[in-house]
Parts: sequence; structure tokens; C-alpha cells
Amino acid sequence: MTEEQFLIRDRAYGVWHRSRSIGRYIGHRRAQSLTMADLDSVLFVEYGYDGKLPLALVEVAQDIGQEKPTGVIRELAKMADLPAFVALYTPAPKANPAARAWHDIDQFRVKRVWPRPEPHWRTLSPGEWANALVQIRDWQLRRFASMPAANDDTF
Repeated sequence: MTEEQFLIRDRAYGVWHRSRSIGRYIGHRRAQSLTMADLDSVLFVEYGYDGKLPLALVEVAQDIGQEKPTGVIRELAKMADLPAFVALYTPAPKANPAARAWHDIDQFRVKRVWPRPEPHWRTLSPGEWANALVQIRDWQLRRFASMPAANDDTF
């Protein structure tokens, strides 16, 4: 197992994802619809608020120019039949206005790792990544809404 590179886990992404912060990019109402659970301060699960339905897996790390291994998150995504992404963020030199103890985020390098893994990174602004999260959420909610329940006649 590799050693931790940093002694303290950076909470910039978790703070950035909170509705008061991400609402700067997508509006307050849409921001409140984006819900996530921090599984280990690196792997986040986007979920539907009402039923706690998992919608996507996102592995997050500070961008230090690395190529992020994705084997575990890819296998989890396959098993759960959920899309999975890696999002590497570049810290901003200024504080997040919604939580001044943590720095804001300047940009993201994002790659889908399941399904249809992307071979190259996409560079996204915080607003573009926030909007992508809304699109992922909406697509997944539509997908699950059209699935028959286990007690339907088809089963």
C-alpha cells in the first residue's frame, strides 16, 4: 500500500460541493438537489435526496499532475451499475466564500471511468463540473424511474 502524500485530508471539494458554495454556479434550488456522501474523504457518492438512491461514484483528489488509478472505483461502479468519475481539482489561491477556512477551487480535470471509460482528461471550470453533476443526477433519476420494481408483474 502506498503512503499518504499529505498528512491532512483536504476538505476543499466537500466544502465546494455544499449548496451554499456550489449554488454560485447552478443556483440555490438546483444546488440543494445535489446531495452527496463522503465515504472516505476521497470517494463521494452522488445520491437522490428523497430515497437515498445512489446515482454516481466520484473519486476526488487534489490535482498534482498525477494519473489516478481507477481500478477499485471502476469495479465498484460495475457491481453497482452506476457511472463513476475521477475529479482532480486545482485549489484556488483564495478562500471559498461559503467556508473561509478552506480554499476555493479554480478548475477540475475529470474523466469518466465507467461505463465507456474516457481515455483523456477533460478540463472543466467549477461551473461546468457543477452543471455536469446536475446532468448526471437527472439522467440517473430518469433511468431509475423507468426501471420496473422487483415486485412488478415482469419479475
